[in-house]
Amino acid sequence: MSIPVGIVTGASSGIGLAVTEHLLSRGYRVVVADVNASEGEKISAKLGKNTLFLKTDVTVYAEQAILFREAFAWGRNRLDFLAANAGIDDRQSLYEVDPPENEDGTPKELNLKTIRVDLDAVFQGLWLFKHHARKNAIPGGKVMITSSAAGL
Repeated sequence: MSIPVGIVTGASSGIGLAVTEHLLSRGYRVVVADVNASEGEKISAKLGKNTLFLKTDVTVYAEQAILFREAFAWGRNRLDFLAANAGIDDRQSLYEVDPPENEDGTPKELNLKTIRVDLDAVFQGLWLFKHHARKNAIPGGKVMITSSAAGL
């Protein structure tokens, strides 16, 4: 019987770390993905041989594509589970009264990093997961989308 394989984003702390530990306790091999390389490598080393750390900025589609491709290969052409968990809180409010301005007096570009991490990256992750899960010997898999209160 082959071992199920999962990806957890934002896996080096909080909800992501808890999900990773739970999957390992259920017999999964887990790809630990996080933008924080030092913490991700430490966590993966601590959790053992059934984990693989891949530094990933989920806001960069090319990095997510590499994450899924490498996870699928590491899982021996299998990908069963995605925990789309990376999340950050607001970086800037649309309702700012005096936003910073450019030299010409126009407001500087609104910081949409929260939307890119908490929303856009989730859709891109679903897109990539679907692509790979359809290649499983028995197509399909499970997805869990989580966030802290910051994701609201």
